[in-house]
Amino acid sequence: MIIEDNDLKIRTLTEKDFPILYKWLIDERVLEFYGGRDKKYTLETIKEHYTEPWEDKVIRVIIEYQGKPIGYGQIYKMYDELYEDYHYPKSDEIVYGMDQFIGKPDYWSKGIGTRYIKMIFEFLKKERSANAVIIDPHQNNSRAIKSYQKAGFRIIEDLPKHELHEGKKEDCYLMEYRYDDNIANVKAMKYLIEHYFNGIKVNSIEVIGNGYDSVAYIVNDEHIFKMKFSANKKKGYEKEKAIYDFLNRKLHTDIEVPNIEYSYISDEISILGYKKIKGKFLNPAVYLSMSEEEKEILKYDIAKFLRQMHDLDYADIKSYTIDNKQNVLEEYQLLRDTIYDSLTYIEKQYIESFMERLKTTTVFDDKKCLCHNDFSSNHLLLDENNKLVGIIDFGDSGIIDEYCDFIYLLEDSEEEIGSKFGKDILELYENIDIDKAKEYQNIIEQYYPIETIIYGIKNNRPDFIEKGRKEIYLRFHGDNISAIRK
Repeated sequence: MIIEDNDLKIRTLTEKDFPILYKWLIDERVLEFYGGRDKKYTLETIKEHYTEPWEDKVIRVIIEYQGKPIGYGQIYKMYDELYEDYHYPKSDEIVYGMDQFIGKPDYWSKGIGTRYIKMIFEFLKKERSANAVIIDPHQNNSRAIKSYQKAGFRIIEDLPKHELHEGKKEDCYLMEYRYDDNIANVKAMKYLIEHYFNGIKVNSIEVIGNGYDSVAYIVNDEHIFKMKFSANKKKGYEKEKAIYDFLNRKLHTDIEVPNIEYSYISDEISILGYKKIKGKFLNPAVYLSMSEEEKEILKYDIAKFLRQMHDLDYADIKSYTIDNKQNVLEEYQLLRDTIYDSLTYIEKQYIESFMERLKTTTVFDDKKCLCHNDFSSNHLLLDENNKLVGIIDFGDSGIIDEYCDFIYLLEDSEEEIGSKFGKDILELYENIDIDKAKEYQNIIEQYYPIETIIYGIKNNRPDFIEKGRKEIYLRFHGDNISAIRK
């Protein structure tokens, strides 16, 4: 076995490596975390231990950095005794376990362990068709745990008094990496909920939605928990919770918005939990099934809710102001500073045409207010009588242009109801320039491919960059075809 990634190499352990292992395993700095300082290894005992047969074949490797051996690893397929020892449910999945250590302390905390683990992940997927990998570090080994988490491992269970180390039974974590759903991993989310919110026992948990950097779960069939891997205070859960709290204090309406009961917000991960709002989501099929009277009541209720929310005094939450025009200008500069020169003539023309339009429009100069900022039909909940009872997902909300809450209401697409629906709501909303609202919607729609490219740049996602570029070409050819037909 040989795996190489620039200056890092993983190769099979050979007899020539036993003296190196011996040197590492008499170093108390290493033994403190691997094996225990009470262990008294000899060259012979090391040979015996590291050639010992397993229930299933174990892969024993040496980690080399810049051509020098610096660490040891072992990878093994899970078998019956280990499933029981780890409290890990046995299934038809192919699951591997792994252990490793860096034998030269000078190479600790340099990211080498994280890189090694990612290389093993890739090997196990390609060569062994693995579904998951698990590991069981001591809970007090924070350096190793941090490295494992950077690689992708997630804590799924406490293992109290799991391993004898220096004469004491040490508490461990069971950590798991999944190839199919590692971000949404329900076992990891169950652990986080029970760990951070005392008194909650998770009897059932299911993923109900995924975003770019967040996942939503239904827990015990009664609570919604959302998790975000983000510390961005302007877009993160600190802001979302503040706005939910504000709305529940200030907005007097029968239409529910999430009322946060549980929150944990940190630099690495944030979680919000609230009682599920019962109802069905609005969509075109549901709307078509409604009577004309139900449709009119729905449009009126949407307009009334938006008017009430938009007229709130937002002084308490003014720090969550979003300047859409300024954001676009900054994102344009990021584009210029990164991939702009590699874009095609057509792509540059599309972008520059949009920027010229942005300079001349006045739609960003009008009323600012608290907006949902993602007011699409799939965030609106109806009861059995098709009456609006709830509005969810205020993750993008903030103090922003009044027109932005009509973007999706005016959109003609498979997901939304249609532009007439939005125009009717605007007329019921009153005291708003409907033509400007339509222009605002059109500008945001024009910006969508550029926004997609920007997201790809910011998050190192080449797939989003490519998606945005393809969308520009589709629009370019569509406009040309329309011009030819005319």
